[in-house]
Amino acid sequence: MTELRQFDQGLSREMRALAEALRGLFVGLKISERRYAARRRYDSSTISRYLSGRRLPPWEFVLNLLHDVAEERGTAPTAETTEMLRSLHLAALEAGRSPTHKVQLLEQRLALADEQARRVATRERWLEDTLRDREHRIRDLQMQFRELQASISLDPGPPVDDGDADRMDRSAERARLCAEIRQLKEELEQARALHRQAEERCDQLERQLAKAETEDDPREEGPGGLTAVGPVGESALRNVIHGSVVYNISSTETGIDERFVDSMTVQLLIEGRVMSNGLLLDPTTVVTTWSAIGPPDTAKPVAVVANDKCVDATVVEWLPSEDRTRPEAFPRLAVLRLASPVAAFVPAVDIDVQPSPGSQLLVSGYGRSDHAGGCYSCLLEVKGRTGSWVRVEGELVPGLGGAPAFHVGTGALAGLVSSRFRDAPKGLLAPAESLRDLTTLSWPD
Repeated sequence: MTELRQFDQGLSREMRALAEALRGLFVGLKISERRYAARRRYDSSTISRYLSGRRLPPWEFVLNLLHDVAEERGTAPTAETTEMLRSLHLAALEAGRSPTHKVQLLEQRLALADEQARRVATRERWLEDTLRDREHRIRDLQMQFRELQASISLDPGPPVDDGDADRMDRSAERARLCAEIRQLKEELEQARALHRQAEERCDQLERQLAKAETEDDPREEGPGGLTAVGPVGESALRNVIHGSVVYNISSTETGIDERFVDSMTVQLLIEGRVMSNGLLLDPTTVVTTWSAIGPPDTAKPVAVVANDKCVDATVVEWLPSEDRTRPEAFPRLAVLRLASPVAAFVPAVDIDVQPSPGSQLLVSGYGRSDHAGGCYSCLLEVKGRTGSWVRVEGELVPGLGGAPAFHVGTGALAGLVSSRFRDAPKGLLAPAESLRDLTTLSWPD
């Protein structure tokens, strides 16, 4: 067996971690790179680059190597090892900057999303079959009970203890089946919601992959991209909202997590108290709602807190632009420009043009100091639309106004919390698509 090439200087941490894991596997084969190349019909120099971290291998190569080593040892790959290698490979792809890396990353995410969709669909079918079986059993018991009643009415005769015991047993079984049916219906509704979210994520990833495959440089701003723009001549980092999409990939059932939501959510201070929230678009730009800072005629000075920094902010745009305080005013958004940056980098997100009813949204905001006293996260369910507003229901608490809500399945921005009903855990979102009407946010040609 030939000696493996040493790692190059300046290799990224993610690439080195993956290459070290692949080396650890390859040593278990106890053969040379050239011999393995002949076995798998690879070029030996390509394998050398994969194992030295000079080139990022496709996931197929990693998976083949894992199975080949397991076969050599007379075992089967464990789920833990496969998941560990997948995480290392995804991290290396995310750290890469070439268009090829982005395409591979999207292919990996689509494969994971498809796997989840198929798994949830299988669970959904099982629940449907089980529910039908229990409902058939209930109908059988009802028919037997009616036949028993009919026979008693035709021939009353003396009471029979065995008959009473039989009726009690059937009644107990019917009660048990009814309880089981209720539970199955609840689980089936959850499974259908998860299946719908998984399919939505697959559809969105397919669109992103198709776009990435046709782009010369996926990191460039493309048509439809929304960029937060500061004052003329300002060199602050700009952030594309619709284009290069960043997701947090984890082993959970969702395509987004609270850390990502927290990185996009800032606290708004009014008269020194945390009162509401906003969406951080770039290091010096925040979008929020009128409910967070008040309408134009009553708004008070605002400060923004993010990453342990407290920075004064100035409202540079109201939407609608007129001084209107009527409830029907739409979409009641405001753009804040910060006196200094509060972050070095802000991840990009996609815009969910119209979240479908039943979709789940994740909010992680800051309730008022006299209520939640800190970060408060909750899930909201989309119920439908009222005019242009998105109607939601969930654990809304005072102080969540202005907080961005992200689609659990796709990670896309669905809207900003605009109002909360006092008599029920319900509220309205200003839809994310309304950000397109803000004139201080420019659209690339």
